[in-house]
Amino acid sequence: MMYELVDVKLLYGQRVALSIPAMLIGKGERVALMGPNGSGKTSLLKLMDGLIGPSEGRVLLEGKTVVKPAPARPRSVYLHQYPYLLSGTVAYNVGFGCRALGMDAREIRRRAEEAIALLGLEGMEGRTNRALSGGEAQRVALARAMATGAEILLLDEPSASADTASVALIAEAIRRCSEAGTTVVFSTHDEDFTRALEGRRVRLNAGRIENDEGGAA
Repeated sequence: MMYELVDVKLLYGQRVALSIPAMLIGKGERVALMGPNGSGKTSLLKLMDGLIGPSEGRVLLEGKTVVKPAPARPRSVYLHQYPYLLSGTVAYNVGFGCRALGMDAREIRRRAEEAIALLGLEGMEGRTNRALSGGEAQRVALARAMATGAEILLLDEPSASADTASVALIAEAIRRCSEAGTTVVFSTHDEDFTRALEGRRVRLNAGRIENDEGGAA
């Protein structure tokens, strides 16, 4: 089992942001977190990445408490709804995570080229970050995450800023990653996007799991 949440509560002051007695996510699952604004979707993604810790309970990754940084455990990448791009070109941005991991130049180039092709960014390698639309920037950020070979992708509204063509490319990239064994958990308000990915749906409401279609718990 990749993730296990046990008696998790997350408090923001006196407000209960999340209250999840039990939740399991298996390796390679494709999980959509759905629900209204304020339902806890983003908070759950951040808990799973170790960016924040629970007020109560445990968030386990392969049986060990999630803590950042944790290089000995499967790498996870959290991608914000409005991802930050570095100054520079598309190619520079896509390869940045690989450079940070100390990969050699040939491996960085190979991974960046594959990710750029997967997200339909060919021909845009020399564009600067300021010359990109919202959907293009979203695809560049996702390509950067995928190029690192992350075993877990935690995506906050990956289709929110994207046009129709970008949404289709993002959905296909997510599908191919999960089919290759990457665990993908993403938040979304987009029912069509969720249906296109044909994965598990977890609906949150006021920080609680209201419905879990196809879940392990």
